[in-house]
Amino acid sequence: MRLIGPRLAQPRGVAHGHTVTRLGSAIHLRGVNHWYRSGRSQVEALHDIDLEIPAGGYVALTGPSGAGKSTLLSLIGGLERPQSGTLIVGHHNLRDLRVDELAAYRRTTIGFIFQHFGLLDLLSARENIELAASLSVPSARRRPQAHDLLEDVGLLDRAEHRPGQLSGGERQRVAIARALVNDPSLILADEPTGNLDADSAMRVLDLLERVHVERGCTLLVVTHNEAVAERAEGRYRLNAGRLLP
Repeated sequence: MRLIGPRLAQPRGVAHGHTVTRLGSAIHLRGVNHWYRSGRSQVEALHDIDLEIPAGGYVALTGPSGAGKSTLLSLIGGLERPQSGTLIVGHHNLRDLRVDELAAYRRTTIGFIFQHFGLLDLLSARENIELAASLSVPSARRRPQAHDLLEDVGLLDRAEHRPGQLSGGERQRVAIARALVNDPSLILADEPTGNLDADSAMRVLDLLERVHVERGCTLLVVTHNEAVAERAEGRYRLNAGRLLP
């Protein structure tokens, strides 16, 4: 399997005078708190989180359901803002970014991978990747890039198949290819093996680790699977919104 390098990287955009650059430093959280409203009650999702992840690191985040893992991933990915604390990813202080700047940050620097794949059933594997590429890649490059990415994840012969015609492992590999369209420097994977059998899970994890090594990107994996967590270079555990020592 061949994985692409910088040749497919696209120029980074500029949002209202703020250059959106490739992440070059650690993920840094200090005293991060986040909560939700439920009726008249306030539900604490994260409490006083301090976390450091080095640039190019490979870290697993574990914990029981409801511990706050996906919430933490959403904050790092710029999908939500913490109510308090410091949250810096690369050169971006995420609490200070406007809505359009957060969108630019997600579009240019983050690759999201989810447990339920997130593929559109009516589109082929190639079309799913091209659709994601439409946010950041010039139109003339989208089909060639989809071709290259499908080749990289070993699915070029399945390019015109729809998700319903693919196995779970194949769908997750398409989802990984889709996450790579913007040449991300940070990949956030939320239970990427959760819907896969053991063999498929290990093959998908092998692919993610190869992406991490060959691209030099930071990889943060949320998982319930101890075998997956043990393969990471570092490991953190959340419980009831608190990061355990």
